[in-house]
Amino acid sequence: MTTAVSSALADFYQAYAEQSQSQQVKPAQIFDPEWDSTCFLAGSEERDGEIYRFWQPVKRDGKIDFANIENALEISLDKQIDAFFGDYYSDHIYADFNGEIVGLVQVWNEDDFIGLQENLIAHLLMKKKLKQSPTLFIATCDDEMDIIAIDNTNGAVVKERLGKGISAVLSPDLASFITQLKPVFSDEFMA
Repeated sequence: MTTAVSSALADFYQAYAEQSQSQQVKPAQIFDPEWDSTCFLAGSEERDGEIYRFWQPVKRDGKIDFANIENALEISLDKQIDAFFGDYYSDHIYADFNGEIVGLVQVWNEDDFIGLQENLIAHLLMKKKLKQSPTLFIATCDDEMDIIAIDNTNGAVVKERLGKGISAVLSPDLASFITQLKPVFSDEFMA
C-alpha cells in the first residue's frame, strides 16, 4: 500500500511541477533563516519589504515511521501515512478534489516533522476522548472545521468535522485519493 501512495504522490508532484511551469508560476514563501528547508531553490524576490524564496517539493533521503506515536499511544497507525509524510519535504500544496480546494499537509523540514507528530498525537487523543474512530489528518478544507483524514480502522480517506467525526468517505485508500487531485495555485504563495 505504501508503494502505491509513493507512486501516486510522485505523479501528483510531477503534475504540480508541470502545471507550475505551464502557468509560469513559482511557489514561494517568505524566507525565514530559522525555518530553512532543502525545498528552497536559488532565487528570490522582494514583495512589500519581505524576501520570498522559491521552493519545490524535494524527495527525502531515508525512510521515516511513526513508531514513537504507536508506542506512546499503544495503537497501530495505518502505514499509508509513512509514505504520505515521509517521502518528500514540501510546503503545503493546494489541490482540487471534486470541486473542493484542499490543502495537503506536508512536512517542510525535520522540526516540522516533530511538530506534525505532536499534532497527530493531540488529534488521536482528542478522538479517543470523544470516543470516535481514530483518524490521521492529511489535508485542510476551506471550512476550517473540516479536515480530510485517513480512517485508521480501514485506510479509507474521509472527510471529518472536527469534534463531530467522519461525515463522508471520499476514497477507499490514500493512493486513490491522491490520483484524483488536481494541483491548484494560490496567488498568495506564488511569484
